[in-house]
Amino acid sequence: MATNEEPTIEVKLFVDKDKRKVLFAESDKEFVDVLFSFLAMPLGTIVRLLGKQSQMGCLDEVYKSAEDSDFFQTQGLQGDASETAQRCLQPCRLLKINVDDTKPRAVYVCKDRSCCAHGDCAFSSFPAAVCRCGKAMQYAGDALEDDDDLALTGGAREAGVFVKGLLKFIITDDLMVAPASTSLMLSLFQKFGVRDPETIEETILQLSSEKIISLIKRSLMSKQPLTGLYFDDTITYDDADLYVLPEQQNDGDQKLNIAKIKVLQTKNNSLLYVEGDGEFIDLLFGLLSIPLRSIIKAFGQWPPNGCVDNLWKSIDGSGEGSVRPECHSLLLSQRPHPLALALLRC
Repeated sequence: MATNEEPTIEVKLFVDKDKRKVLFAESDKEFVDVLFSFLAMPLGTIVRLLGKQSQMGCLDEVYKSAEDSDFFQTQGLQGDASETAQRCLQPCRLLKINVDDTKPRAVYVCKDRSCCAHGDCAFSSFPAAVCRCGKAMQYAGDALEDDDDLALTGGAREAGVFVKGLLKFIITDDLMVAPASTSLMLSLFQKFGVRDPETIEETILQLSSEKIISLIKRSLMSKQPLTGLYFDDTITYDDADLYVLPEQQNDGDQKLNIAKIKVLQTKNNSLLYVEGDGEFIDLLFGLLSIPLRSIIKAFGQWPPNGCVDNLWKSIDGSGEGSVRPECHSLLLSQRPHPLALALLRC
């Protein structure tokens, strides 16, 4: 008989009950795919999932402003899609647990089949959109159809969304990911001063969507998200240093568009407000669509209280060779506009 029970992901935890600490976890591809999907999540999705209390600078306030539909118009909105990027970086429907309940994105294309926009794969996600040729766009379906899901996984569910094959993985408390091995487990026992592995308790944790959302928040704010999740510790943060970020890494190839604004200051140089045109507002709200991995790449790390950057480091470090080639470069690519970085400092 069919049931409506929520799916869960099983993770084995190795727990030092005396020290009240999770040393590490062991899992298959399903949990690691979910962890790597954090990197692909747009900042706006994270803000929404965390109830607009993400503490990611002032992006919570940007999101609240974006909820006001009066700011937006759908006429004339256009977009371009890279098929591989869309599939690898918006993988939620392929995960066993999808914490993002956003409906599949509708795709609208120019109704004029001879339009050059078709050759550029131009599309819009908005009804009543207008193509750059001036003609109306028409509905063409939803992104990521089931057949495409199977194509991405090679036609078999044995393959992971991000990771390869039927591997087992070790995930440390601060979310470093590596293929499981006896030598790695023994080195971790040695690192934590465990002389007798028999004293460590092995327990199975069933991760629901609610627990995964909690894990997202803990990864942004804690160096011990698995311990906090298992023992249900209260999530705390310090406003004084949570988002003290290092200087942005230089990228000589980065080309920036300039948005002009008017700034109103007091005599002691305190900022009162700024005035910007539509381009600036588009840019401001567009920050919510930037994936988390881009912010991490810009700084090379996450603020000191969190550890989500260890997932990013694992791709080219301890987990090298475990990520599917078609997703590897995409997970490590793209840099955000400097304005996004400034907002995270606010």
